[in-house]
Amino acid sequence: MKKNILRGIVPIMTLLFFLTFILSCTTSREDDYDYFKNLAEWGGARLDKPAEIRARVAEELKKYKETGDKKFLISSKYTEAFVDLKKTGNASDELGLFQLPIVYDLLKLSNGQYSFVTASCNFNLAVKFEKNSPKLAMQFLDKAIAAEVRSGGRYFLPHLYHFKGRLYYNAEDYKNAMVYFDKALKTHDPKKDQLYIASMHNNFAMCYDKMNQRQKAVQEVDIVVKILENIPRPKLEVIYFLAQVKVDKAYYHYKLKEYAEAENILLEQLRFYRKHPELQYETIVCLRYLFNIYKDNNQLDKIQGVLSVINTIEPGLKDIANQIEVDEIIQSYYAYVGNDTKVKELSFKLMGLHEKQDEESETKFTRVSNALNDYIIKNINQRYAHKLEDQKLRNQFMFIVILLLVIIFCFVFVTIRNKYRKDKELAGKEKIILQKTKTILENNIKLQEDKISSLHLNLNLKIETEKEFLEHIKKVKRSKNADAEQTISDLFFKINNLIQIDRKNYDLINESSLENKQFVDKLSARFPMLTQQDLKYCVYFKLELSSKEISLLENITEGSARVYKTKIKTKMDIGKDTDLNAFLKTI
Repeated sequence: MKKNILRGIVPIMTLLFFLTFILSCTTSREDDYDYFKNLAEWGGARLDKPAEIRARVAEELKKYKETGDKKFLISSKYTEAFVDLKKTGNASDELGLFQLPIVYDLLKLSNGQYSFVTASCNFNLAVKFEKNSPKLAMQFLDKAIAAEVRSGGRYFLPHLYHFKGRLYYNAEDYKNAMVYFDKALKTHDPKKDQLYIASMHNNFAMCYDKMNQRQKAVQEVDIVVKILENIPRPKLEVIYFLAQVKVDKAYYHYKLKEYAEAENILLEQLRFYRKHPELQYETIVCLRYLFNIYKDNNQLDKIQGVLSVINTIEPGLKDIANQIEVDEIIQSYYAYVGNDTKVKELSFKLMGLHEKQDEESETKFTRVSNALNDYIIKNINQRYAHKLEDQKLRNQFMFIVILLLVIIFCFVFVTIRNKYRKDKELAGKEKIILQKTKTILENNIKLQEDKISSLHLNLNLKIETEKEFLEHIKKVKRSKNADAEQTISDLFFKINNLIQIDRKNYDLINESSLENKQFVDKLSARFPMLTQQDLKYCVYFKLELSSKEISLLENITEGSARVYKTKIKTKMDIGKDTDLNAFLKTI
């Protein structure tokens, strides 16, 4: 019964386990990582071609409509994020805030199933909130790192470590910054990522500078210069980066009071920047470092040379931060030469520029704050929606579990009831069979009792007849004048009676002979070393005939009969203390 129930329950429990597994596991779509990676590289190479990007957006949407695969809906949104509205003239969004709704939708659609999308979107948000909310930026960054590590860290991980190091650097936690810069260095490919590897060494130099270990900073910069100068056919970004690193090296020499080395480097880089007027900020930094060197060494003529360059570039400055930098250098000059009037005049000018800069910063901050608040509200709504969704899924799961349990209960109940009915029917049939068997056995017993009774009567009659036969012989022997013919006739009559009695007992005697034959066959099979003579004596022993009776039957002495018994026990190896008669009855 238990086996039958188990056979029915196992398939149902297997189905229940399968449904539990499906409903409780989050579907992973790591196989699509490369698809989104290739899409990101394609979009990054076409930032100046918005028409191509929009065409790709339409193409991805078409795939979604044809297949219904959510991956293509997400890829269309992801491609849309590469559209640079600032270049198309549709809007001015230097902070990239227009991307926030797209990024939010991507995270919602992906729901953690696409690691590349999760890492990319959280990285994007971390960059956007780096200055206005570093703590939130770190949270986004940690989510991006977790998603990238889960996918094997195949694309973003070095850049994510780099950015986390930068966040620590901005927070003045230089030791942790160096830890993550080192992680980024170790995850970059040394053959392909020379520029990024050089960048990490430059970050080490910046950290050493902040920790007042400028000799180490110079050593790291030398590594950067060596890497960059050995890059064959360098792109413009490599050339610009090399110039910036050399300016930083000059600054470290300046801090070490190695003025001559610092001046030579700065003059070389100033000539380079003068050929690239688009690098206004870098030019101003170079001029400030030269101004500080000349001021510390009281080289007024060289300071005036710096001011003449500043006067040349100042009219073309549009960025407020650059204007402030230039005016502060000029103000420092007038303070150095003691021209208080010019110092005050520049102070008022700088106040106006700072107010204007603060207004712009406040505007940007307000926009970022609004965007951040909007994101937080949407994120709360999303979490609430996810909770409702999860609760709905749990309710559906519970309903399925309860339904399956009811089905299992009904199945077990029906199985047990049917089994009970079958057992009851079988018990009834067995009762009838037992009753019939009992009747047959009773009839057989009665028949055997009748046969035994008849046998006893016949045996008694035979015994009485044999007694009369013997008495008659004795009488004939005593009487010498007996009539011989009459005597023979009487003896013939008595023998005929004995024969008739034996015929009546034939069936019973035959049954006994069959039993003896079966006994002899079993004994011979078990003890093949016994001879036919031995087997015959075993029959006598089983019938518990005495040695005297056996001697009369076999015409041997009583001692010979006992010797036969001992020999048979030895052949059978049953031990001297074993009763042979009792042992033979067990066979």
